[in-house]
Amino acid sequence: MTTPAWAVTARRVLHAAALCLGVASTAHGAGWQAAGSYTGARYQHTSTQLADGRVLLAGGRGSGVLASTQLYDTATGRWVGGPALPGPRAGHTATPLRDGTVLIAGGEGGSAASVREAATFDPQSGAFTATDTTMSLRRSQHTATLLQDGRVLVAGGRGTAGQEGLKSAEIYDPATRTWDSTGAMPGMGARQHTATLLRDGRVLVVGGMDNGESPTNAAALWDPATGTWTNAAPLPARRMNHTATLLPDGRVFVAGGNNADGALGDTLLYDVATNTWTPATSLHVARTQHSAALLPDGRVLLAGGASDDASGTPTAAVGIFNPATSLSSVYAPMAQARGQHSALLLHTGELLVAGGEGASGAVASAERQQLNALDAATTGPLPALRQNHRATALQDGLVLVTGGIVASGGSANPSATTLRYGIATGLWQPAAPMADARRYHTQTLLADGRVLVAGGSEALASAELYDPIANQWAPTPALLQGRYDHTATLLPGGDVLVAGGSNGFSTNVGMAEIYRPSANLWVSAGAMLNSRHGHTATLLADGRVLVAGGNVANGQGTATVEFYNPATGTWTAGPSLQQARNQHTATLLADGRVLVAGGHTFAGGYLASAEIYNPATNTWQATGPLQQARNVHTATLLVDGRVFVTGGGYNGGSVAATEVYDPGSGTWQTAGPMPQARNSHTATLLANGQVLVVGGLQSNSAPALLYGHQIGVPDARRPRITSYPTQLAVGAALQLLGQRFTGDGEASGGGTSQSATPAPLLRLQRVDNGAVAWLPASASEAARFTARALPPTTVPGPYTATLFANGMASDSVPMLVVPAGGPNAPTNVNAMPGDAQVTVRWQAPVGGTAPTSYTVTAQPGGASCTVQAPATTCTVSGLTNGTTYTFTVTANNAGGSASAPPTGGVAPAPRPVVGGAQAIPTLGEWGVLLLAALMLLAGLHTRRFVV
Repeated sequence: MTTPAWAVTARRVLHAAALCLGVASTAHGAGWQAAGSYTGARYQHTSTQLADGRVLLAGGRGSGVLASTQLYDTATGRWVGGPALPGPRAGHTATPLRDGTVLIAGGEGGSAASVREAATFDPQSGAFTATDTTMSLRRSQHTATLLQDGRVLVAGGRGTAGQEGLKSAEIYDPATRTWDSTGAMPGMGARQHTATLLRDGRVLVVGGMDNGESPTNAAALWDPATGTWTNAAPLPARRMNHTATLLPDGRVFVAGGNNADGALGDTLLYDVATNTWTPATSLHVARTQHSAALLPDGRVLLAGGASDDASGTPTAAVGIFNPATSLSSVYAPMAQARGQHSALLLHTGELLVAGGEGASGAVASAERQQLNALDAATTGPLPALRQNHRATALQDGLVLVTGGIVASGGSANPSATTLRYGIATGLWQPAAPMADARRYHTQTLLADGRVLVAGGSEALASAELYDPIANQWAPTPALLQGRYDHTATLLPGGDVLVAGGSNGFSTNVGMAEIYRPSANLWVSAGAMLNSRHGHTATLLADGRVLVAGGNVANGQGTATVEFYNPATGTWTAGPSLQQARNQHTATLLADGRVLVAGGHTFAGGYLASAEIYNPATNTWQATGPLQQARNVHTATLLVDGRVFVTGGGYNGGSVAATEVYDPGSGTWQTAGPMPQARNSHTATLLANGQVLVVGGLQSNSAPALLYGHQIGVPDARRPRITSYPTQLAVGAALQLLGQRFTGDGEASGGGTSQSATPAPLLRLQRVDNGAVAWLPASASEAARFTARALPPTTVPGPYTATLFANGMASDSVPMLVVPAGGPNAPTNVNAMPGDAQVTVRWQAPVGGTAPTSYTVTAQPGGASCTVQAPATTCTVSGLTNGTTYTFTVTANNAGGSASAPPTGGVAPAPRPVVGGAQAIPTLGEWGVLLLAALMLLAGLHTRRFVV
């Protein structure tokens, strides 16, 4: 978890400039990255992030006023056409609501007249639905502000002829889907103004063009508690087409704009507490009709706009204002000069700029900038160097590292030692050792939070289970076949598929097997079509396992591919890779495709090539090659959908270079070298978005590294999840409790060109292969998020849930997704009586979904006890001695419950009393027994000494 202490350390590292390996640093030097083109060049449009992670680009002005929409997939960087708006419009507003829908209001219609119609867009259905009532007035170039209670305040705008700057305002209530008027703004009205939601819930309206068609210096405050307007301190000078951004400290930063004489280069700060304006900084470029985005670290990025010359030429200039210093600095310019564009801060912390008016008219391109560094910092030192180990992020926030070749005392051998890394402390601590030393083994996080370690070393057949709560290992039955350098894949039902590997005698293992945690046994999964090791195994969205490449029996790399289907228990051939390879990586992308990168062919040497498998077409296609050929490297899916590759082997040595793959462009970008080259290491995505790189083969000591996402983001701004269910059934709704779910940014839209995502987004990511599912909200507020039902297409298994607000991510929390319906019933229940209590034991259910807990209930009376899985023992206390009870054991999970038949009658009884007051036995009771015992002892003594 990111802590204030860690944040201080991160800032110290950054200020020292010790390790500037960031993707953001690279992007800064290279400029903005292209984010594709879409159909329909446009400006005066809206850009809104949807609850499923996509972006809706709507309407605008291009070849006339447009009704078309475009949808941008943030994970792949692709644009596709969306549903048409109910009518053409430009200068409208688009506001993300707390239920995951988007309110489209007003705008200029196709006849150049403002409209009063409004509609909501549902990303799940892909449909627009008109609100139950229309706005009271026609308006465009107005503002729409999402209030703290979920309603929307629409203020000002351009009305019909003679109403150039409207004074009216009205409220949209999502609960009733209706509009109601509220009091008129003071002054002469405004359009092309700004409206900013303050931290106390009031709305600050600043400047604009009044009804006399002149820029105004008026400012007003609207209070939702009273529904009334009051005058605020006026601006020092008139302006319109400016931006106003709520800063983390509660002040409002107003930048640029224009007056009757042209574009402005000054900025102002409004202090809510004192109702005063003060000058802030001078812009490097005077600008109007630009965009402003509040970055996760609290700075404000100003992009584009029209510059201060007679023609109002669009500019590509970018500057950043730092509230901490009140200074402005120049940033890398955009590739395209543009004004009246949209600038949207994505959940990934990236900025997406789209459309606008360029020097030659409307623009159809977009570009993207990653401003959050992926920088490296060292952790506490490893107790010893290790390679060919395994690492797993546990559900309690720790990272478990096991085995490998460990260098200690001048020797290096397979080890049974284990370590746990604390994300909060940055320190390593020894954990309980395994029973067997192992390397090239597999390590799998099970649905119940335990970790399965299987095989390894010289083809071990042993497997062990690690319990993070007890910090203990327990053996499982032996594998059906000893193996190492194999794969282990967590299947949707909670079982683990172990496939391939080597048997230690230069022969590959062709038999696959499955571990069933519910029954603690291994069963055959049949023979693979090709025996192999050094391959990859990837769980697809449809539940099948894609096995690709590897070493075949003759020691050569293979291009063969096969699928395992858990539903049928069969292996089938798949389309071959374009390049034979082994010791490569395979990464499930956010859109369900699989990226295979690098590796080795033996005959052809080290590979830089990469290719992508598309399940929809069942084909492989080449994609951009790695910048560095490598094998035995790591590939980690980041929260923004890119793939982070570290280290690897090359020409007998190790690689220090890191690079990032962008699925949208199909290209790799250098992310800087690691301090030490390494291969055969591990890279683990942590709950806070960082990547922990541990160990590896190298010539020098190599500490563990943390590659941090969004370094420098204050913990006080990030959303935080404090309460969540540990299990969620397919078809069920999820509720989270926490803090700052709606962020601290304002929610203006339309002509103000503001960038804010105040409505929270919730993403589930499967822990073993990165599959992503978005959960749109049915309702959300600052401390509560309630999702819609989890779709039936969701693959069950362990996930992490992450909530995003204002471009910032919460720490992820673990969550088990189980199929709809409950678990099977427990088996082999027995009961042992005690004094006023009975201890009940049972075996876990066979098949079905894994339980998370068990409840034992006694009858008569209903006394009960509950334990968390995998425990299978529970003691019911508070019973009456001598009374006969039956006991029912019930297995529970989010999908339901199932009970075993009641036990036979059992009566608790008191223990024999030892010491204290007791009845004196009679000779008939104990005397005979005592006499017999003395006679027996005497006889034994006599026989022992007879010679």
